[in-house]
Amino acid sequence: MMKLKDLPVRTGFIAVLGLFGVLVLLMALLGIASLNENNALSGRISTLNAQVLDLKDVYINNLKARSALARAFIAISANPSAKDAAVQDAQRFFDLAKASNSDFERIPKDNDDLRGTAETVGGAFRAHSGAIDGLFAAIANNDTKAYAETNEGPMTQTSMAFGKSSDAFFAVAAQQTKMLQEQKAHTRSLLIGVAIGLLALSIVLIILVYVALDRMIVRPLKEAVDVVEHVARGDLTIKIARESSNEIGRLFAAMEAMRSSLAGIVRAVQGGSEVIVTAVHEMASGNTDLSQRTEEQAAALQQTASSMEQLTSTVRQNAENAKQATQLVTSTAELTQQGHHASKDVVATMRGLSELSGKISDITNVIEGIAFQTNILSLNAAVEAARAGEEGRGFAVVASEVRSLAQRSASAAKEIKERITDSLARVESGALQVEKASGVMAEILASVNKVNDLMGEISAASTEQSTGIEQVSRSVAQMDQVTQQNAALVEEASAAALSLEDQTRVLKDAVAVFRTEASGLGLRR
Repeated sequence: MMKLKDLPVRTGFIAVLGLFGVLVLLMALLGIASLNENNALSGRISTLNAQVLDLKDVYINNLKARSALARAFIAISANPSAKDAAVQDAQRFFDLAKASNSDFERIPKDNDDLRGTAETVGGAFRAHSGAIDGLFAAIANNDTKAYAETNEGPMTQTSMAFGKSSDAFFAVAAQQTKMLQEQKAHTRSLLIGVAIGLLALSIVLIILVYVALDRMIVRPLKEAVDVVEHVARGDLTIKIARESSNEIGRLFAAMEAMRSSLAGIVRAVQGGSEVIVTAVHEMASGNTDLSQRTEEQAAALQQTASSMEQLTSTVRQNAENAKQATQLVTSTAELTQQGHHASKDVVATMRGLSELSGKISDITNVIEGIAFQTNILSLNAAVEAARAGEEGRGFAVVASEVRSLAQRSASAAKEIKERITDSLARVESGALQVEKASGVMAEILASVNKVNDLMGEISAASTEQSTGIEQVSRSVAQMDQVTQQNAALVEEASAAALSLEDQTRVLKDAVAVFRTEASGLGLRR
């Protein structure tokens, strides 16, 4: 037979959950059954109340119909005009009474007593309805005698029978309602008792489950925590034994295997820590020496790179200056070429002016000829006017003015000719000077072109020199960068070795905390 301590934890939890599930299911089924029973009883009570209410409506509407018929009977002799209204009221109440009676008969009766009294009520109401129909007929015929006979005879008898049968049904319905209410109270009391019993059973089961869990799980876990605390303090001498075969027992077995394996690992680490410390120390010393030599090499390369950068900057500056000089010489050559072309244009302009001055001189000669001929003509006209006497006096005045104008024109033409001759001489002198300047500008242009070619060659040579030095500088910079990276790697390796040495010592000190020799201490489970 399996012991309780060997029961698997999973099986125990499933059993506990199943047990509580059964309790919950029982309570749910009991609640559902009680609810159905309560609903059924409430439905029967509601049915009885509906029957009672319908029968009361029949009784009340019947009384209202009889009262309206009584008013109609009185109106036959006292106020005939009010009879029809009273008859209509009576008919309306009587129809309501018959409708309520139909509802009453349609509701099912669930026992023999109710069915018997209901049949009695139905027969009494039909007899009573026949008597009321007789009253309606008497009123319709204005037969007061028939009305009085029917009212005092059949009407009174059927009314008493209907009242007694109704009272009998009310009594049976009240008795049935009381019985159903007592049954509901009994069911509620039974449900409360069963719920209290199940609650007490649940409490007992909770206590039993708590005790079982404490023995099967809580106490072993406390012992496991104690073992873990010993291991956390570095005590690997503790011995762990198990006596159960469930999950807790397997846990203790795994913890014992873990302790044994950890003890072996600690012993191995303690043995290898010394070797690692020595090797790491030697590696750190070698890395330190290599780091110093690499740093010295890096410093030398850095100085070389700095010198190459200065040389590159100087050559680049010379190349830039040569390039700027070339640009200035090129600009000077372009300006000289423009001046040469301008000189040629000035010479052509001077020649044009000389030719134009010659033409103006010819025109001046023509003007002088015209002035001379005009003067001769004016003299001839004056002679002819003198011959004419008084009649030619006016013509003589005109001839005198024309001669005066001819003389002034000749004088102006002579002055223009003198000025044009002087200008022509100056233009020819300027043309000669411009031609000389044009020759000088051509010589200057040739010299500037030669200087431009020389500066271009110098600039090209400086550019090639700058390119070569830049390539050398880049190579040195790359060597410097690689050397610096190597120095950084060596420093990192040295730092890592020193750190590894420190960590190895720390590991050695940490492992020294563990005790791996057997001390006889043990926990049993």
